[in-house]
Amino acid sequence: MTWLATTLAMYGRAFRRAGELTLRNWAVAGTTFAYAVALTAAVIVASGLGFAGGFLMSLVWAACVSSFLYLVEMMLRTGAVSFDDFRRSFGVYLWDVVGVTFILWVVFVVATPALRTLPQGPGIILAMNLVVVVLFNAVPELIYLGHYSSLALLGESYRFIADNWIEWFPATIAMAAPLVVLAGVALPGVLDLARMGLLALWVYFMMVARGLLFLELHGSTRRARDFRRRAGGL
Repeated sequence: MTWLATTLAMYGRAFRRAGELTLRNWAVAGTTFAYAVALTAAVIVASGLGFAGGFLMSLVWAACVSSFLYLVEMMLRTGAVSFDDFRRSFGVYLWDVVGVTFILWVVFVVATPALRTLPQGPGIILAMNLVVVVLFNAVPELIYLGHYSSLALLGESYRFIADNWIEWFPATIAMAAPLVVLAGVALPGVLDLARMGLLALWVYFMMVARGLLFLELHGSTRRARDFRRRAGGL
C-alpha cells in the first residue's frame, strides 16, 4: 500500500501540473494543424520525386516530430511556449528523430519482409512490434530530456522501462484511452472542429504528463520516492 500511495501521489502531481501547463499554453494546439499542413504539402511535392520524395517526406516528418518534442520540453522547463520557440523547434531534434526512425526503418521495412518467409516469421514480427511499443516507449522523453545518441536512446529506454514499467504504463495507458476515443469519433460541423482542437490539446497534455512522470522516475528508486513522500518532500 505504501508503493501505491506514493505512485498515486506522483500521478496526481503530474496530471495537475500537466493540466496547468496545457491550459496556460492552449494556443500550442494550433501547431498540430501546422504539422498537418506541412505533411500534406510534403506529400504533394514528394509524389513526383521517386526515392528523393521518400527522403523528403522522412525529413519533413522528423522535423515536425522535432518541433513537437521541443515545444513539450519548453512547456516543462519554462512553463511557456513562444512563437520563437516554434520557429526554431524544427531543427533542434531533427537528426535525433532521423536516427531513431532509420533504425526502426531497418527493423520493419528491411527485416520484416525477410522474416515473413520463415516458418517462425509471424511470431518474430509480433515480438518485434511488442519490443518497440513496450521497451522503447520512453524514447520521446529521452530525446528531449536525456540527449542520448540514437542507439543509446534505445538502450536507455529499455533500462528505464525495465526499472519503472509498473509505474509508467498504468498512467500512459489511462491517458491514451481518451486519445483513442477523441481520434475515433466524428461529429457534425463545428462540433468536429472542437473535437479536433480538444484532441490536439489532449496530445500535448499527455506528452507533458509523460515528461513529468519521466522526470520523477528517471534516476530514482521506489524506496527513495517513498522516503521523500514520508519526509514530506513529495
